[in-house]
Amino acid sequence: MWYNGKRNKEVLSLNDMVVANPVSSDNLLQKILKEDPKWLQLYEREPKHRPNFTYLTSEHSKCRDDVPFVVIFVASRPSEVEARLAIRASWASKKQWHGKSVLTLFLIGNESTEQTGKLYLEHEKYRDMIMQDFLDSYQNLTHKTRMAFQWLHDFCPKAQYIMKTDTDVFVNPGNLVNYLLQQAETEHFYTGYPFVNTYPYRNVLTKNYISTEEYPLDIFPPYGSGLGYVISGNLALRIYEMMCHVKPFRIEDVYVGVCVKLLGEELHVPKDHLFFLLKTEQADKIESLIAAHWVDPATMRHYWETLHSSS
Repeated sequence: MWYNGKRNKEVLSLNDMVVANPVSSDNLLQKILKEDPKWLQLYEREPKHRPNFTYLTSEHSKCRDDVPFVVIFVASRPSEVEARLAIRASWASKKQWHGKSVLTLFLIGNESTEQTGKLYLEHEKYRDMIMQDFLDSYQNLTHKTRMAFQWLHDFCPKAQYIMKTDTDVFVNPGNLVNYLLQQAETEHFYTGYPFVNTYPYRNVLTKNYISTEEYPLDIFPPYGSGLGYVISGNLALRIYEMMCHVKPFRIEDVYVGVCVKLLGEELHVPKDHLFFLLKTEQADKIESLIAAHWVDPATMRHYWETLHSSS
């Protein structure tokens, strides 16, 4: 339910919302909305936005015998076969870092019958792909992210952390695990390359355009870039429940930020802003990063060889 200028819908009282909200505790949502009531526009009292897509492949047994320290979810288009092969051959090839288990899974939607058949063959070979029956498109990236949180809820709720990233990002799992082991906060942790005080694009010609009907507010909450944010497992489960109350919109990392905001949690800003997603062509910098953006498959393999040889 939301209210915005010329558009009028029923606005719930704050007390009604808190009573009906299963993810709120200690009147937390009430406090948030009293302090900044505009966020009420994005919240639905009933959990009417629970994901309802069907798993085509689920990898449901991945956490049965070995609960991972961190699950890295990689959003991937069906056609990005070479990128997935490069990731499997490079940073995802090693499963243990600093004595902790790291699980990497690809997030993929549905496409043509021919492409889906190829994906099933790839799945049979590698067993690291989660697919659901929504159309794989840029506009549906949020469905892909919701699928990751749903999978955690359904099959791996005891994982300590998750990371969401993309196929053109080189991840340094060793640095990631080491960084997480140093954190004192393990229950409410949300970090990544930070965006603060940013605004929606209303120009229909821009890639990230979003209409006022889809997102009625004039500012985004603080959020971590979708190219590499990290969330503690307990918080990720709470975010999933909040997602059931927040209608999906097309900018997936902002959508996660909205859910975090409604939960009363905050984005943790790393001391070194270049710790995440440095745009670099210097392989030697990879040793000090968690994630580097705009990396093609050949460079992905090169970075891994450089990192592996140095260690």
